[in-house]
Amino acid sequence: MNSIVNFDNAPDLGGFAAADFDTVSIPTMIDFNGRSIATGKYAIVRTDTSEVLGHHGSRHQKVCQKEAITTTEKMFFESDLKTNTMTREISCSHNGSNTFARYTFPDHQFRSPDGDTSTLTALLTTSFNSTFPFMIAFGENLRACNNNNIWLTGVITMFKARHTKGLNISDGAKAVGNVYAEAQKNHELFWDMYYTPVNSDVAFDTYAAASGVTNQVNEVKREIGSTDWRSIINKLPRQNQNLNYMVQKSKDYENRMGKNQWAVYNTLTDWSTHANATTEKSKQNIAAIKVQRAAKVRDAVNNVLLAA
Repeated sequence: MNSIVNFDNAPDLGGFAAADFDTVSIPTMIDFNGRSIATGKYAIVRTDTSEVLGHHGSRHQKVCQKEAITTTEKMFFESDLKTNTMTREISCSHNGSNTFARYTFPDHQFRSPDGDTSTLTALLTTSFNSTFPFMIAFGENLRACNNNNIWLTGVITMFKARHTKGLNISDGAKAVGNVYAEAQKNHELFWDMYYTPVNSDVAFDTYAAASGVTNQVNEVKREIGSTDWRSIINKLPRQNQNLNYMVQKSKDYENRMGKNQWAVYNTLTDWSTHANATTEKSKQNIAAIKVQRAAKVRDAVNNVLLAA
């Protein structure tokens, strides 16, 4: 790898946006017969709002969200990625417990099987509540539909660590540098999917898996003895907004791309990227929901669509 140490030419990405806050670790206590006893655990508290974002033990080193972002960008700048035009979007969920930074690299583009152009992206995740590890995962963003392409094969996560203390930035940059080989693997798979026909039963089962209703769908199939999508959906004990979204969107992608695995995959990435939260309460945590959806898409495609 030809490392390019380009800190001096790094783009101005602005401040930390929603992640611009500090935290402190405070020992937690319990009351026992009128005595305060230390639990050995610590609460992670936002200094600006006094909200508790998570807990950790005495040996655990919490990952400061701002330090995670800074460390990630140092890895990018030391790698052979073209970072001069790199952009960044930061979002948080659960009052700041989870932080996500999505990076876009306009100088790294690919051609999709249907003729669309995609741009390399990277997603940093970190959290105070152990929901998300400190992790850097790559993917792409499609220009025409703005879907986030989710990589399906190879080393999806280029870097993962429990904390940022003592990390070797150069070693991290080398790990990040594997992105080109992984992009090649995934695009070979995308082309295979484009030329692989898929029947409606497999497509529907894939959407059901991503929606988390496989068991309910199978129960209805046994009950009515039919695999017709409309009949199954009408018989489900509870309507699933995610499944309904995918079934509706699938018609558009099938018309544009044909009855193939690629159309099913694009239906799924449309859902994971664009579908709204299913409840008013969860809207404020949509950033976390979208990251979790991406994992569900990857599982459904690998375990149902490609396994059929």
